[in-house]
Amino acid sequence: MFKEALRLAIGNVARAKLRYVLTMLGIMIGTGAIVSMVSFAVGMQKEMAEAVTSSGLLTTIYVTPGRGMFEGRDPTDPDDVGHEEDEHRGADAPNHKTTGEAGPHAAGTRDSLAAQVADSTAREPAIDDTLLARISKIDGVTNAFPMVAFPAIVTRGPHQSFVTVSGLPTAVNEATKKRLNKGGTFSSESDSSLIATASLARRLGVNPDSLSGPIPVSLTVVKLSGRPSPLLAFGFGMPFERKTYNLNLVGVLKQGMIGPLGRMDAYIPLGVARDISAVALRGAQEILRNISAQSGGYPGAEVHVKRLDDVERVSTQIEKMGLSTFSISEQLKEMRTVFVVMSGFLGAIGGVALFVGCLGIMNVMLISVFERTRDIGVMKSVGARRKDVLNLFVIEAGLVGMVGGILGVVLGLGVAELANRLMFAFVIKGEIPYHQLYRIPLWLAAGAIALAVGVSILAGLYPARRAAKLDPVAALRYE
Repeated sequence: MFKEALRLAIGNVARAKLRYVLTMLGIMIGTGAIVSMVSFAVGMQKEMAEAVTSSGLLTTIYVTPGRGMFEGRDPTDPDDVGHEEDEHRGADAPNHKTTGEAGPHAAGTRDSLAAQVADSTAREPAIDDTLLARISKIDGVTNAFPMVAFPAIVTRGPHQSFVTVSGLPTAVNEATKKRLNKGGTFSSESDSSLIATASLARRLGVNPDSLSGPIPVSLTVVKLSGRPSPLLAFGFGMPFERKTYNLNLVGVLKQGMIGPLGRMDAYIPLGVARDISAVALRGAQEILRNISAQSGGYPGAEVHVKRLDDVERVSTQIEKMGLSTFSISEQLKEMRTVFVVMSGFLGAIGGVALFVGCLGIMNVMLISVFERTRDIGVMKSVGARRKDVLNLFVIEAGLVGMVGGILGVVLGLGVAELANRLMFAFVIKGEIPYHQLYRIPLWLAAGAIALAVGVSILAGLYPARRAAKLDPVAALRYE
């Protein structure tokens, strides 16, 4: 019976080609909108996952000193700050802030921002070589090295670019090789070499796809020429000087890294980075925090573990040392949730067009019921049941939805490819090599077609039920 109903439905669609083609266009546009928009959300999620996996970030833990000055509390809340002070004065110490007495700690706090930073830094365990050695002994840790990063100007002939440079140990050479597009890595901790991202290479006039050998470049940094004064926060006592180092560009990465110290576009051996001892000038507090780094501490550390399962356990042990930890793996679930919400939002926008197409199906099916009222009467008079008439119209609506859905997936693929090319031509403009930013997995294509069929059947249910309830005698008399 299904085959007979399908044959009749195809015949009915064929007799009103223009009407049904226009209806299918509505379904096709709605499905195409959903597929094209969701495909970019899926593509961005895949790009992020592939970049994180290939770079080894899932098994990387970033470590920073203590809680930071205001982490975990509100610096604008006097009561919150007061409790922090009480913790360090002790329970029996007088509360100068509450009573109005100008105690030594309160006076120091009012005197300068430098005193606040120095006090906060003194309470935090410094990340030094001794502490890194302890972290390296934790079970599951493969590497633990300091994060040494600073702003610099990289120059090659007339080309210049302001970037953030980071130090990398030779112990992570194997991981670095996986991220290379062209060239090689460092031969030693004192190697005068530099590895750049593809974006930085282009800004320096170097083709990242045709690096055949070392290319001379220079690295200019702002150095502290002496011991900084606490008055540095107020613009006094700034012993700065510019210094240039000659290096060789030996490798080009596919993409840079973003960590707690910002985006990294250039990498040099960790030993060289330590010797340069640059200070990242990003604000008064950060300048003062780098004072502690001059006395043997580092602004942070990077810890690599063997397996993803080790991340949580190792992070917990590091936090027990009084340090803060951050891992991409901890944030991955939240990122996935964001992409799911984004996909749902974009899909809902496309769903509006699909809803309009469904209204078109309902309208066409109602017209079809009126036009075929006598035919329905004949069918019922020769023994057709209500269920048979209902199935005929439901199959007809589903057929329109299926064809419109398939064409919509093809349309969505074409729109996504066109948008991808336009984006690379007018927005990205060669910053990264051309590739597909969108993804249309099988589940998306099949889901879009199923959705088109489902909503089409729902839209056709009312006309189908109306046709099934027609009285055969009244239908035969209908003119």
